[in-house]
Amino acid sequence: MLSVTGVGRKEYQEKVGRAGAVPSVPCPDAACKGQEQGGHGFYRRYVDGLLFDVRRLICRLCGVSNAVLPDDVCAYRDVSFLAVEAAADAWPGPAAAARAAGITGAEAKRRVRRLQLTAGSLWVGKILALLGAGPERWMDVVRAVVGEGCGALVRLRSWIWSRYSTYLGGPCGLFRLGRPGRRPGAAKT
Repeated sequence: MLSVTGVGRKEYQEKVGRAGAVPSVPCPDAACKGQEQGGHGFYRRYVDGLLFDVRRLICRLCGVSNAVLPDDVCAYRDVSFLAVEAAADAWPGPAAAARAAGITGAEAKRRVRRLQLTAGSLWVGKILALLGAGPERWMDVVRAVVGEGCGALVRLRSWIWSRYSTYLGGPCGLFRLGRPGRRPGAAKT
């Protein structure tokens, strides 16, 4: 998984989607020495309840394919970073967080609980380990590093990528070189 910095959901279809050009994105693997990736098709996914096409790229040297997500979208979740940020600011309580994030319906509280917005969650704990000690609330620590204002998690994704070559997928965690890790016992491909 990779993102094109500055391309959110609104601009994605024109710039990167089927109507747009293949973005110039180097392979994140150091062994490929910045080899540009080529187009490798699309797949469809939901974000905030709307279905859209996500472009895939492939490195011709290592053969690994990467999805190119909009800058403001969480990996493996039907939610944007802005919704996660709004829910984290409204916490404690899944009902208040769901209202703040604009997540509605009978399953709204359960969806917000799955975002794991507390400082004790695994993904937030890893982020705090990268950022160091700071104010009491974890979003305050994020904003102390990447700046105040809306879009702190989007800016954090770029910050973590530029320093650690690790992709912030959102509530699904951090991915080294933008690639999910292998599960223990899984066959190596």
